[in-house]
Amino acid sequence: MVDIKTPRPEKIVIQFGKGTLKGYLESPVWNTIEELLSNAPAGSPESFRIRRLDSNAVEEIPTKDIKAVFYVNSFEGDPNHKELNFHAKVPPVHGIWMRFQFLDGEIMEGIVFNSIRYLVDPGFFVLPTDPGSNNRLVYVVKSWLVDHHVLGLRKIY
Repeated sequence: MVDIKTPRPEKIVIQFGKGTLKGYLESPVWNTIEELLSNAPAGSPESFRIRRLDSNAVEEIPTKDIKAVFYVNSFEGDPNHKELNFHAKVPPVHGIWMRFQFLDGEIMEGIVFNSIRYLVDPGFFVLPTDPGSNNRLVYVVKSWLVDHHVLGLRKIY
């Protein structure tokens, strides 16, 4: 069994709209989005403490200044990857299948954990549904959204 309280560095890319910042975030170990969300603090984070990839400097980034935080598999990603949207092979997670459009025109699909926190917090976590995506998890700041739609519900039988 994994000790959820043991911190580990997570590779993250923070987007500010026109700029990005790559680095490592200290966060609890988690294997599923349910584990992450059930052990998350009561409210949305006010900031993200990261160690910058380019300088190794530790910095507090206020949540109000960011578009989204992408938990990634690699910092390089695949610039030629074409996002696969609305497909049948989504991860088996209880949640709401959503499509989001950001102020800068970016569109993303993913599973949002079905809870009151999605409605009341200034941001929320999304589990991307594209199996080829470099993103493992995304924290979206609501003030950066121009539109969002429910595409369906997922339920494990």
